[in-house]
Amino acid sequence: MPKPLFRAAAAPLAFVLAAFLAAACTSTDHHDASRDTLERDLARAALDGGANPLPAPAGAPPTDRALTADAAVAAALSSNPSFRADVLAAHEAALAVDAVALGPTPMVMLEIGVPLTDTATVPILALLTASLTDLVTRGDRMEIASLRAQAMHLSAIDAATMLSASVRERHAMAWRAQESLHLAEARFALAQTEADRESALASKGLASVRRDQAGAAMLASARAQLEQARSAHTTAVRALAAAMGCARQDVEWAVARPELPPWPDAGLIGNSAVTPAARMAVALAAATRIEAELVRSGLTQNANLGTGYMQDEEDMKAIPIVLQFALPIGAEGATRDERAALMDESAALRAEAALQQAHVRLADALDRESSARVAAEALERTTLAAARTQHERLRTLAQRGAATTKERDQVRMACLDAESEAVMAHANACIAAAERVAASAGLDLAQDGGRRAER
Repeated sequence: MPKPLFRAAAAPLAFVLAAFLAAACTSTDHHDASRDTLERDLARAALDGGANPLPAPAGAPPTDRALTADAAVAAALSSNPSFRADVLAAHEAALAVDAVALGPTPMVMLEIGVPLTDTATVPILALLTASLTDLVTRGDRMEIASLRAQAMHLSAIDAATMLSASVRERHAMAWRAQESLHLAEARFALAQTEADRESALASKGLASVRRDQAGAAMLASARAQLEQARSAHTTAVRALAAAMGCARQDVEWAVARPELPPWPDAGLIGNSAVTPAARMAVALAAATRIEAELVRSGLTQNANLGTGYMQDEEDMKAIPIVLQFALPIGAEGATRDERAALMDESAALRAEAALQQAHVRLADALDRESSARVAAEALERTTLAAARTQHERLRTLAQRGAATTKERDQVRMACLDAESEAVMAHANACIAAAERVAASAGLDLAQDGGRRAER
């Protein structure tokens, strides 16, 4: 090969070979670390500070013990198909960072002519090129990919907290339906006893037909309420199973009473801007700003650089040096600044909208939880406590013969009504607390370093 040709081809050839070398030598081991970090962050957000990665898929929880809210959430994190798809999307975004880190992908073109006459030679052209645009914009594209991966990471955390809130809400509803069913069964038993008592008295002429009919009507009403409670219980358990990702399995859980989390810190509302949803919007806005700068600079136009070998019909040989790029002299070039300005403005507006939405979401959740807790504590402390005391007093008097069993049963019925109200109030407080935890989850994660939120 003539030395001038060799020297001319040296630079583009070195660039293309460097692209190959970058692709061969770049390590993607850090993605395994990012996967572990994501799984751990998801567990911390959804399981109230869990220190371990998400549990492996294990099907529905066992039915030999009462199902707690934490066990239901853990099952959902490992089995809910929609949530697992969100997690895989976050892993895919992390792999996109690796793809940018691998450098430009070299392109090979081989062209061989077909002779049409006996005297014609076969033209040959072989080119090896790589994207010059990818090399020049690699730093910006790395930052864009990293910001989008961060946004997907935060999106998965937000999805985990939303799933956790949904499962805890449905767990509270299932517990409420379960307890309502037990109370309906107790009401039906009391109504049955009252109806049998009035029927026996009426048969002996000791009670009027009207009282006997009233007892029968009360029994029919109690039976209807019992059937409604059974249907509501089945529906609530099925909804819980769907949120956990095991709706297609036959499940019949005894649901444990959900526990209220501690009262939130008074300054929680001031941290709404560092919730996962808000930080995700900030990261996406930062990525869009970088993209807008690339559009404004014109570097988004693909340019290729390479070299190869060619031979023409007269058997003349050469090493071509290829430089391919677009000239922004048309309408596209004239609109770059305007497009970039619109991208900047829309990104800033979306970020501001997300910050306001996160603030309102958290404020509303705090208000609902506060009201629900006050109502539940008031019912537990006053109405339910008074009804239980009255029932216990009548039960003791009936044992001593100072009160009739009918009077005792009437008080017991009133006590069941009070317990039903208390169950409803406690379930509502647990639901409101779950929504608040979802709205504020990730505040501790926001303090972790190592992630850039904006350029």
